[in-house]
Amino acid sequence: MVEDRTLIEFPAQGATTVALCEPFGVLCCRASGPGGHPLRVLIDTGTDPSAVDARLARRLALPTGGSGIGHGAASDTVAFTEAVFPWLRLGSPDAPGNQALTIRDLYAPALDLSGLPFAVDIVIGYSVLRHLTLRIDFRARSLTLAHPDLGFPKINASGAIMPLSFFEHFPSIGDLAIDGVTIPQATIDTGSNAAITVGPDLAARLGLRKNRADVHVVRGEGFGGGGEVVRRQFDQVRLGPFTLTSVDIDAPLTWAGDFGRASRANIGMQLLSRFATIVIDYGREQAGFEP
Repeated sequence: MVEDRTLIEFPAQGATTVALCEPFGVLCCRASGPGGHPLRVLIDTGTDPSAVDARLARRLALPTGGSGIGHGAASDTVAFTEAVFPWLRLGSPDAPGNQALTIRDLYAPALDLSGLPFAVDIVIGYSVLRHLTLRIDFRARSLTLAHPDLGFPKINASGAIMPLSFFEHFPSIGDLAIDGVTIPQATIDTGSNAAITVGPDLAARLGLRKNRADVHVVRGEGFGGGGEVVRRQFDQVRLGPFTLTSVDIDAPLTWAGDFGRASRANIGMQLLSRFATIVIDYGREQAGFEP
């Protein structure tokens, strides 16, 4: 068994800002690490712990430990091998003030990420993110990772700060309604390119059924594989004080994985990116939204 000894080294000013990279449908940026090639990193608030692509782990001959089976959003058969990634640097160490944030000895089980609809080398999850405050600027396509001692980032007058709860380790919002149906808790998932995804029980409450004329069947992918997903556009979603119109809602057709649990709902990047700025502060258990 590999012990988690992940260490985060903050830059002198306590924060670094990195440019987002493709695919823009999820929260991705570039980083440097061993091997001499830029790495594509997925910043995923819906994953715990972090992960490394198994092909990269083999290429770098990373130290490994035991193997096992975990679960993903729609799968209960995600095979993994414990691994430690020696170092990962986000931001530029050559910029004035040495603005890079460095993660050392990152505990990141090795998974087969080849089935994802986009290429990713490293996934940064809760085990790292819980030590940070995230500010996503969708207009500037940038992400700021800050030490929580710097305080909660300023939100403009048209924005709102909402309390966060946690579904297991995933940040969640409790003030969500879809066409008047109240959703008790919805996780914020920057690793999902959907707008909102619900489990089969909530799908039934919302009338999201495969045999409806206005429902489409599409393919969904995630850790451990994918499957059929039903999708329908709903007229109105209320998130706190904000009302958003014409929102696609997805639901997997199986009860497997995380979405097999009762009352599961997940807010993905397609909805989050309708805002100008999103702040997720794990330590203060607050989220900020600027329209």
